[in-house]
Formats: sequence, C-alpha cells, structure tokens
Amino acid sequence: MMEEIEIKKPEWSKEPGQLDFKMVNQPLEEVKEGLLAHLRKLRESPGSFHFLLEGFLSNSSQTYKAIRKLIVEDPKYPAQAHILNRVLIDALFSIVVLTEKPEEYSQWYEKAGYRETWEEYDREVKRYGDNPENKPYLDEKKRFLAAFAKRLKLSAEEEANPIQKIDFWPIPSQILRKSLVNSQKEAFLKEVYDWRYGQISEWSHQQWGGMAIGMFADKPEAHWHPGKFESDAVYTGILFLLMILSEVEASCKYGFNQKLKYVWTILGSCFEEAQDYYKMRYDNLLNDPVA
Repeated sequence: MMEEIEIKKPEWSKEPGQLDFKMVNQPLEEVKEGLLAHLRKLRESPGSFHFLLEGFLSNSSQTYKAIRKLIVEDPKYPAQAHILNRVLIDALFSIVVLTEKPEEYSQWYEKAGYRETWEEYDREVKRYGDNPENKPYLDEKKRFLAAFAKRLKLSAEEEANPIQKIDFWPIPSQILRKSLVNSQKEAFLKEVYDWRYGQISEWSHQQWGGMAIGMFADKPEAHWHPGKFESDAVYTGILFLLMILSEVEASCKYGFNQKLKYVWTILGSCFEEAQDYYKMRYDNLLNDPVA
C-alpha cells in the first residue's frame, strides 16, 4: 500500500483575500451581453470574422457558467471546474490569432471546419455506406458539405480532397511554433501557455497532476484554506473570460473598454496574476485605437 505524503499547513500560509463576486460578475455579464448584441447585428456582413467572434464568445460564456455551476452545486466538483478553464484558454488563443489577420485566418478556421466534417462523413460512408437504411442520413450530410463548400468558395481540389489541401486549425502549442501573430501577442500567449495552459492541459489529459487534484478535491479536510481550491477555479474562469471580452472589445471598438478596465482594476486588487496580465497586455490594448 502506498504511503500518503502529508504536508501540514505552514506558519507562513495566510488566509487569502476575498473577492466580491457580484462586483466583478455583473459588469462582466453586461459587457458580454453588449458585445454579443453588436456581433449578432453583423451576422449578414461579408466574411466570417464577426460571426466567429460571436460563436467563441457565446461558447465561452456557457463554459464560464458551467464552471460556476460545478462549484456552487452540492456536491461540488472543483477539479472538473478547473479543467473546464482549458476551454476558455483555447478560445483566447484562437481569438488572439483571428484578430491578427481577420479575413485570412477566419477563412482558414472555417475551412478547417469543413475538413473535419468531411473526414467524419468519409468515415461514416466507409463503415455504414453499404446499409441502405443509412442512405438518407448520408445523402443529407453530403448535401450539407456541398453547401458548406459553396459558402466557403472552396476550390474543386479543396472540396474533394481536404485532407491534402486544407490544414487543421492549430492548437495553442502549434500557434506558438508557427509564429502566427506579432511578437507582442506571441510573448503574451507564451506567458499564458507556460504559466496556465500547460498545467490545465496536464490535468485534462489525466496525467499525474490531473489524477492528484481529483483526489485532493475529495479530501477537503486536508486543504490548508477550505474553499480556496473551489474559488480559484471561478477566479480563473473570470480571468480568462475577462481576457476574451477584452480581446473582442479591442478588436471591434464597441465602447466597453472603460467597464472592462474597471473589472481589471477590481481583479488586480485581489490577485497579482491579474495585475501582471493587465500590465503586460490589456492596459495598452484597452486604450490603444489599434488592437
């Protein structure tokens, strides 16, 4: 039987400060709803950039609410809430890339979506295509792919052979390796990747750290500061949703920069990490007329 390692609370460990959740969440929700309202008006505009921003923002909002729900419901699931924050960081990386070259990268993102859908259809045809009962479903999916290709204005080669002609949309590690953004953005994303994404990715892949935090969450009597592990998951959700909202506002200029700076000020007064990210990127970004 493996012997547990018990680490007692040291004398230097102080009680964490308190964040007034309502003071942060209310303006976050107001900005989120305001940005979505503006983006929805642009659904019919040329290109897909604003449509994709709407999709990322809507999905990020749902993820943030799911994180909160996992914390406040009884029983609580803080380890799973922490892991969900990876979704927000993935969205942040994609948004930062899209805002670098909105037209070119938005087209790439959607073309990658066509490739993924085509590959799924190809697998289904190979496995189920001989069964006549599956023909209506497969025919409908084929029609959808044709309409998708037409909307994206794919070439004949891209439509028929996307595996060879269309690249996947990159994950965060690939975004950094491919140097898809300017040097300032790249430095910022590397900071997020090194300090945040790597750890949460380890947890979500259920490597040692992911297994360990699950066990840790199940033993609240061993926590130095009861409730902190849970509240840290919500704080992380707030932080990265705030980053996402700030990126969208900086790109689109809808007039929410002052309200976002207010939230950054509150969050930074409680968390040094939030101060660091604000100084590194968002202080200038929410003032600068060019994202």
